Amino acid sequence: MKRTEYLADPDVRSFLDWVAPFVSGERPLRQNWRSPRWGPWSCETLFDAYRSYEWPFSLVLPGDTERPVGKTYQDTAAVLGELSKRLRESAANEDPAAFLDAAVAVVLWGGLHRNERGLRELGKDALPVLTGATQFLDPANADLNHLAGARPMNSGFSKIYSLLIDGFPIYDSRVACALASLVRLLCEETGRAKVPEQLQLALPPSRAGIGRDPSCGSLVFRRIWTPGRYARSNVMAAWLLGALAANPPFSGEDDPLLAVESAMFMVGFRVYSERARRAHEA
Repeated sequence: MKRTEYLADPDVRSFLDWVAPFVSGERPLRQNWRSPRWGPWSCETLFDAYRSYEWPFSLVLPGDTERPVGKTYQDTAAVLGELSKRLRESAANEDPAAFLDAAVAVVLWGGLHRNERGLRELGKDALPVLTGATQFLDPANADLNHLAGARPMNSGFSKIYSLLIDGFPIYDSRVACALASLVRLLCEETGRAKVPEQLQLALPPSRAGIGRDPSCGSLVFRRIWTPGRYARSNVMAAWLLGALAANPPFSGEDDPLLAVESAMFMVGFRVYSERARRAHEA
């Protein structure tokens, strides 16, 4: 199944139509959580979540001596833009050393130090292996039935691929949690007893024991156990978020896909529950 067929699926169309008021802000999306590390956070709408984006980082880029510190969406967009440029230029120049350095910097920006070891083990092969995987993952041509070659694949490598492939978002436990929470809410409000197969976004492992599984009763989201399942969910997320990013107010931003992905990242720190929010406000 490719993008056109996927977006024409009745369940996918139903979700995109249903979620549109959340995107526009006509329907509030009030989320709040508290992190021992970052303190309290809240939003009133999905666009507000994007504008309230936070990801503290301190990173020395390859070849540089200064350590820039960032936190805001603008800081993140700037450093990701630079890393994307370095990855793409080193790939075009067939420079495996520069490519590896840039790829390692990406996972360090994401706080995924465990992925550095995997990249170092790949060494000079990181360039052909990762660029080879991009041919399967490109949302413009990807086929959900032919993703076996998309490896390695996890949240760290998703970050690297997002900077190598146009229209490919980061898919980690937070983005997955936000999207799956909205799918679950759709199912609850429309009386669906099971999560439709084309909206079955698999869940990556959460970090630090934070619950990011919106499953409830018969509405169950599968866990990710294989690179193929991860790739499938990442490509589905690319198509879904790409469709949402095409609508205002996100469509008016410099990078609409990164903006809506960032909003989902913030909302998905914990499971989003409209029912729990209403009960709390009652």
